[in-house]
Amino acid sequence: MNTLAILLVLASAVMHALRNFFTKTSFDKQVFIWMYHLVTLLVFLPFFIYFLVTTDVLSWTGFWLVLVSGGIHFFYWLALSKSYEEGDLSHVYPIMRSSPALVLLFAVLFLNESVTLFGVLGILMITLGVYSINLKSLTLKGFLEPILSASKDAHVRYAFLTLLLVAVYSVVDGFAVDHLHPIVFLYGVTIVSMAVLTPYIFSKKTKASMVKEWIHHKAKMILNGILTFAGYALILIAFTFTQISYVVGFRQLSIVFAVLLGSHVLKEEYKLIRFFAATLIFLGAFLVATA
Repeated sequence: MNTLAILLVLASAVMHALRNFFTKTSFDKQVFIWMYHLVTLLVFLPFFIYFLVTTDVLSWTGFWLVLVSGGIHFFYWLALSKSYEEGDLSHVYPIMRSSPALVLLFAVLFLNESVTLFGVLGILMITLGVYSINLKSLTLKGFLEPILSASKDAHVRYAFLTLLLVAVYSVVDGFAVDHLHPIVFLYGVTIVSMAVLTPYIFSKKTKASMVKEWIHHKAKMILNGILTFAGYALILIAFTFTQISYVVGFRQLSIVFAVLLGSHVLKEEYKLIRFFAATLIFLGAFLVATA
């Protein structure tokens, strides 16, 4: 990864951690996610129109990939909201972001990418750090706890489902930016996802829950609407000139920021273990970035 790619991904990591922090602090996670994506569609409409009219990177393959990624993102939003209903930010977020190993596998199998030894080692370190960040004690029982919790805690299962969806859409999106301008693609994905999510919200949620969410969290919604689009746009731009597996690996620095927010702002438990694991993730991300 070159310096520009590192800066883009680092900025995106900060934005992603903040976005999830604000989502965790909301009342109704699904309503909150739906409303801040409405903000996204409003704020970034001029950019979408401009790049749609001026760009030369357009194809039917790209538009089909918009539909595929939009569908995946709809299920991603649902799984994300479910995992935050009961789970700590510093617990479920690292699970959801432990996608580098899966992305590496998918990228090598389906996109014919190659990775160096240091890239592989870095991704493995990130994966180990993500696992360790879920430990509650440094004992055998504690080491098995992340595995055992998947069988008894619904929010952990939703976090692993989110992990899988992140890995899948990362590969799809990395392929898509060769066929559509990143801004056009991302806005199109948001349109498709919202076209599915909106009737779901109106069938499952009450007007009162929407009003309550807006009254108490409108500032966070507006900020999230900007962060979610701008942050992922930076990733898609990075996809256009560096390898997908490295970008997704280095982006895991967002885990460090999320753990700090969860531990110090939300006062969540197991600070020392999670900070140690976050440091391991940083070292792995550094290897990925310099591979």
